[in-house]
Amino acid sequence: MALASGGAENVESRINALEAQIAELKAMLAATQSQTDANAKTLQTTQVQASETANGLETAVATLDSMKGKLSNTEFDYGGFIQLDSITTTYQEGKPGNRLIDDFLVASLIPVSGPGAQTDSYTNTNIHNKTSRVFFKTKTPTDAGTISSHVEMDFMLSGAGDERISNSWNPRLRHAFVKWDYEPGKSVLAGQTWSTFFNVGALPGVLDFVGPVGTLFNRQPMIRWTNGNYQLALENPATRLNSLTGTRLDDAEAMPDIVVRYNGGDGSHSYSLAGVMRTLQYEDRSNLALEGQNDKAMGWGLSLAGKVVTEGKNNLKYMLNYGSALGRYLGLNAFNDGYLNAQGDIETIDQTALTLAYEHYWTPEWRSVFSASVASADNPSMADYAAAGGLAKQYQSFHANLQYLPAPGLMLGGELLFASKELEDGRDGDVNRLQLSVKYAF
Repeated sequence: MALASGGAENVESRINALEAQIAELKAMLAATQSQTDANAKTLQTTQVQASETANGLETAVATLDSMKGKLSNTEFDYGGFIQLDSITTTYQEGKPGNRLIDDFLVASLIPVSGPGAQTDSYTNTNIHNKTSRVFFKTKTPTDAGTISSHVEMDFMLSGAGDERISNSWNPRLRHAFVKWDYEPGKSVLAGQTWSTFFNVGALPGVLDFVGPVGTLFNRQPMIRWTNGNYQLALENPATRLNSLTGTRLDDAEAMPDIVVRYNGGDGSHSYSLAGVMRTLQYEDRSNLALEGQNDKAMGWGLSLAGKVVTEGKNNLKYMLNYGSALGRYLGLNAFNDGYLNAQGDIETIDQTALTLAYEHYWTPEWRSVFSASVASADNPSMADYAAAGGLAKQYQSFHANLQYLPAPGLMLGGELLFASKELEDGRDGDVNRLQLSVKYAF
């Protein structure tokens, strides 16, 4: 019996062991199945990600192909110039209150002594590179026409930097526009560039950054439409008025400046005739919430400008400007648009300017530019405007230079400048200047 009992127990033990092994195999099978399912899901996810990646790569390749096609049709251009100016100036009526005039002639900043005051002349030398500039252009032909762009900067009028250590000056925006030539001779321009009222081709080639006191000179944002020889533009407005409490610059205008222009000429003579219509407006908002004293008036201007080639490359440039409230368009805001009378109404001021310049090539490497200019304003009387005596009445300027052109793009030159400013009450001030410049255009 003992043997039988032992044999039974041994069989039962083996059965239990087999059951345990079967249970373990089941557990292993279940784990294997779970891992297989997980691997299947991972594989599926990987396949989806691979598909998305493939789609993304196809999109990227298509985008690159598109960009490559566009870039292959786009013309890129860059350029500018490096210029060093050494300017020695004598101000006959004392030191100017604004050093901007040390960099280039700003007629309105010519010092004039106070009534009955005695002043000593002031001389300084200013050496700077601020007129240096750089531009970047693109031009792309499309089915809708040619689209071009232009961005340009220089370093004038910088509010940052000084002359003590590094002479670091901030860049400023000169031009930034896009132009769409949708048909031959027809285009739309949007952005900032030279005012349509200003014929840049009539600006004399003097060494001074701007030049004659009677020239138009203005860059501003606009939308310009060109159709052959005709141009129409809507340009940014700004009103600047004299008042008994000081000069005020307002942005209360609701209408842009409207400019129309015609460009004409033949082989030896090119010219432009332009007109501008302005809505002048101011509004006193010393209390920002409430409307104060305000008024609106119309201003206008006409300009005839051109260039006549006399012999070889010798040429004569001219510019005649006249209008009521030419203001900031003329001579770097040589005169304001008008004044506020005792009732707070805007009264515009008539202004006239003439510039003549002759460019003569002595040899292919040597040339000179001679320029004479005058600008005047028909100011109100003291009875009409109590502060009329302090308003600028007339400016004059004369430039004469000699330039040496030893290699393409390289210029070394010297220039003499004489300029004057006269106020309505008879006070005046003079400026004498010697400028030496080195310029390389690239």
